Order: sequence, then structure tokens, then C-alpha cells
Amino acid sequence: MAFIGCAGSSPASSTDELGIMIRTHFPRLSILALLLITFSPIKAEDIRFNLYLNFGFINIQAGSARLYDLNVIYEGRDAIRTAMEMSTDSRADRIFRMRDTVQSYNTPDGRSLFFRKAVNEGDTHVEETALYSMDNGHFIVGMTKVNTTTGQRIAHSTEWRDSRIYDILSMLNYARTIDTSDAEPGLTKTIPMVNGDMVVTQYLVYTGNKRVKADDGRTYDCMVISVRDYKEGKERETIKAYVTNDSRHKPVQLDINLGVGTTIKALLK
Repeated sequence: MAFIGCAGSSPASSTDELGIMIRTHFPRLSILALLLITFSPIKAEDIRFNLYLNFGFINIQAGSARLYDLNVIYEGRDAIRTAMEMSTDSRADRIFRMRDTVQSYNTPDGRSLFFRKAVNEGDTHVEETALYSMDNGHFIVGMTKVNTTTGQRIAHSTEWRDSRIYDILSMLNYARTIDTSDAEPGLTKTIPMVNGDMVVTQYLVYTGNKRVKADDGRTYDCMVISVRDYKEGKERETIKAYVTNDSRHKPVQLDINLGVGTTIKALLK
């Protein structure tokens, strides 16, 4: 998951809403770039999805989503910002209104820096942030949860780990790097991931391959990664990702479990 900028160039730039400078991408061909592309999904993506809401017996087209990344400068260092925006349309708003934005900042070599999740779902208006640091080889994350309607801090905590701590977007990027070429269904990877004000264990399970017809009219050969955790002692599937079974591992379909019998399907358009 890396991008090599143009050597000696003066990249155009702008500043996002968090005051972080954004560098536009200037691709170049080099041996290093080709090696990175071979072993990692390609950066500098901008992927659009249609959303479908499944609520009980109701299954309707419900809005749109965008998954993209940018090279940025975060706290004076090169970083990659991956973001996902999800919004239901006026028809779906009558059933379930959602205006969610998730952002993940990571170093080019994959270390987490900052995470922000703005949740606006129904009557829920919450912002979750995670600030990462390191100390003597330990990975540290400070997590804060705020009610954005009242401005009240709901929770704050700090956790330490001996290995990298992920968020939902860096976890998705990691899932895209899993090599299933010689794997049998059931291959499982275990990672720690930020969830609200705590770090939880996520299980990424390769369940096999499937052909998926997307809204762009094409049919893709995909590997299927099921993201699972345990709640109250019971295993649950939180996300199912269908990504192309090639060097790009492009997301074609994401099934997201919102709880209470509600799921959102994001389908490539």
C-alpha cells in the first residue's frame, strides 16, 4: 500500500478540513514502484459505490459511497489518508438516515497515525478519534468518543499493544493484501482494531472465491474475506468484503452489518 511520488517535482497542494496538506499524485515508473505495485494494492484510488439497504423485508437502493486515498503531510511527515464517505438518499432517509465519514492516516510503510470516524445515523451523532504513538517498541493508541450534538465527551481510554493497532479502513487495506492464491477456505488472520473507546480482536477469515456482478455492468472474480469478532461470547460477522482476485484486490462489494437486523451493501458502480 504505497505510492512513489515524482522525484524532484513540486507537487500541487491544498489543505483539507483538518488543516492537513494534501499532495496530488504524480506517478512515475521505477523498479521500486513496480515491486510495490506487485505486492500491494495500488494507492491513489477513487472508488464509487451504490448503497443498498436491507432492513427486515425491505431491500432498496439507498444512496452512495466513496472510498479514496490521498498523499498528505500529517504533523510534518509524509502520510497516506484513506477515507470512506457513506450517505443514504432521501428515500432511504425515511427508514434509516446515514451520513458517515471515516478517515485513516498512516505512514507510507503502514504505521497508524490518526483515525477519525464521524457517525450520523438516525438520532446518533458521535465522533470517534484515535491518536497513535510509540514508546520503546510498544504501539499506543488514545481513543476518544464525543457526542457531537452536545459536545460532551462520552469516553476516553488508552491501550498498549506489542504489534500495530488497526482501524476499520487500515484493516480493510490489510485484508486486501492477504494472499489466498494457495489458501484453503478458513485461512484466518487475527489483528487488534480500534472500536469506539477500546481495542478489540478482529478475525479476518478467507471463505473462498465468488463471481460478483457489479453495478458497472462487469462481473469480477473475487476472493471473499469475512471480518468477525465476538460480542457477549458469540461470534458475529461485521463486514464481508469481496475484492478482485488479482494484484489490485479492488473492493467490488462490501456487506456491512449495522446491527438490529440492518445491513448496508456497497456495490461498485
